[in-house]
Amino acid sequence: MALSELVRGVCGAVFTVLLVLLASAPAVGSAQGVREVDWRNETFEVPAVGPCAQQSVTFADGQASTRDAVYRFTPDREIVFADVTGEGVEDALMLVECGPPNSEYSRALVAMTADPDVRPLGTVVSPPVWTQVPDAFTIAPDHLIEVTILDYETDRTHPEQYRWASSARAFVRVDG
Repeated sequence: MALSELVRGVCGAVFTVLLVLLASAPAVGSAQGVREVDWRNETFEVPAVGPCAQQSVTFADGQASTRDAVYRFTPDREIVFADVTGEGVEDALMLVECGPPNSEYSRALVAMTADPDVRPLGTVVSPPVWTQVPDAFTIAPDHLIEVTILDYETDRTHPEQYRWASSARAFVRVDG
C-alpha cells in the first residue's frame, strides 16, 4: 500500500506541475499585439477599399494581388498605432490602396486589431471616387480620428472626422 500511495502522490505532483506549465505557456498560434505584426508581409483580411471588397490577401513587401485586384500600402506612409475604439487595446491604422490591375487605385484608411486575433475593425474612410483620397490622419486622445482628404482634381484638401461606434461595430463620420 505504501508504494501505491507514493506512486499516486508522485503522479499527482507531476500532473500539477504540467498543468502549471501549460497554463503559463503561450498558446500555439496565439494572438500578438498589433506592433508585432509584420503588416507589409502578412496574410490578413483587408477591409473594403474603394471597389475592392473585404477579403483575405497575402502581402509581400507591401503589395498583394488577387485575381481581380492589386493591393498596396500607400508608399511612404507609416502605420499608426493607437487605441481607436476606447477598449484599452492598441489598434493599427494604415493607408491601403486597391484597384483593378492596370488601373487607378482607390485609397482608404483602414483599422486593424489583434485582440485576440488579427482581424479588421473596418474601413475608417474610403472616398467614393479614386480622385479623392485620405492623405494624412491624426488620432486625438479622445479617440477622434481626423482625416485629411486630398482631391486630385482641385488640388485642395478638407478635413473629415470619424469615431468608432461600438453599437454599430463600425467607424462613423461625426463632423457632417
